[in-house]
Amino acid sequence: LDGLVVVEENRAAVDAYVKAAAGKSDRERTGEGAAAGKTGVPTGSYAVNPVTGERVPVWVADYVLASYGTGAVMAVPAHDERDWMFAKTYAL
Repeated sequence: LDGLVVVEENRAAVDAYVKAAAGKSDRERTGEGAAAGKTGVPTGSYAVNPVTGERVPVWVADYVLASYGTGAVMAVPAHDERDWMFAKTYAL
């Protein structure tokens, strides 16, 4: 996650989460076992929605796969079931 901006107070939680997620297979992270809920941790950083100017919190989540698509730049929960589950879980 080189280049990811994480506020210092969230650094330990993000580092621990990334280490734990790295030990899981893609299937473990996205398969039936993951259906019970999506997990993630906030970085404490924000992106700015280019249309509205609204600050959007940046999270690290293990259900985003490098091998699928181009990654997550801005998740839109209305159009992706995984994003919707994540947003619902964390009231985003």
